[in-house]
Amino acid sequence: MKKRNIVYYLLLILIMAVLTGCGYTQEEKAEMKRYEKQGRENAENYIKAKYGIDAKVRELNCEKYNSGPVPDFFPSPTGNVFIRMNYQGKDFSVFISGERENTEGIDNYQFQEIVTAFSQELDEITGFHAESVFVSYGEYETVNDEKNGMIRTFYDGGNLSEILQDESARTVVSYVNQAVDQIPVSVISRATGVDTILFADYESREAYQTVQQPYYNLAGWPIENGIEDQLYQINGYRIVSAGEDTYIKCEKKIQDDIILITEQPQEQVALEKTVLDSQENWNGNGFIDAKQVTDAYTLETDAEKVYVYFPVEKLDTDDVEHAQLVKQYQYQDETCYRNILGGVTDDGRYIRGIIYTRDESEIKISVFVDEK
Repeated sequence: MKKRNIVYYLLLILIMAVLTGCGYTQEEKAEMKRYEKQGRENAENYIKAKYGIDAKVRELNCEKYNSGPVPDFFPSPTGNVFIRMNYQGKDFSVFISGERENTEGIDNYQFQEIVTAFSQELDEITGFHAESVFVSYGEYETVNDEKNGMIRTFYDGGNLSEILQDESARTVVSYVNQAVDQIPVSVISRATGVDTILFADYESREAYQTVQQPYYNLAGWPIENGIEDQLYQINGYRIVSAGEDTYIKCEKKIQDDIILITEQPQEQVALEKTVLDSQENWNGNGFIDAKQVTDAYTLETDAEKVYVYFPVEKLDTDDVEHAQLVKQYQYQDETCYRNILGGVTDDGRYIRGIIYTRDESEIKISVFVDEK
């Protein structure tokens, strides 16, 4: 099957190459060479004028037009050039036009310097030591190291707040056992220009170190997307964004080693062992041949949302990677069956998922795998 797929894709690439004229023409190749040559000179001159340094070009690529949903194996160049440069062991990126001589580009040569300045301001204001500070700003709004922090402005040591405010900076800051709900965010915003922040307070340094991506959804919206995967290891988290300031305290209710978390500590939640309908009812709902691999429980709660973490060590399967939380419930006098998208936590200890209750009743949960 894998060989067949490879052959299929190779044939598709060959067909597309034929349809698009078997690659770039000699004129197009010459045009890209010209863009690269001029772009190299422009980048070197731009960095020299901005920082007074003679940086070396390490890698250079012509920017291509996005072909959209229909694949284009030979998209036309835009005339702009993306360049990787190095100065005294420090790598950075430059984006500049290669169509004609100019020194108007963007770069992230000062990215780490700016992040360090922000972190120092944060430490002075809060008095807390952060495990990590992730910052995203600039033209691309990304966490990609090559493109994060791409700006035109020169950081002179006194214009941090202007740069980060103008470049729509966002940050995720991780702490261990610190009162993040007490942090004076208005002071931070005034001093740094950053007004979109996620503060995460972990139970321990070991808990923090298991998280594979502690910057969560830093360059997306909302910024806290993904943090639900780790709530069982977090004391609480705080989101400051769009003029709103929300603190979520993560109080765990543990029953049969299953961790349950609601968004409001006063909300009630409990489990009671039960029996599900036939496993075949889940086939076609995310499974081909569904198999129950742990006990089933009735979920009793007055919350609209419950975060559930089933311990992997109690699952009767070796196929932990594909295990999924499932839900059986009553809705408008009908019994419904649903698999809950989630997965394994970063530390490999739990199968996670979010149970939304809405207008449902008689909610029962368990964990299934697919035997196919």
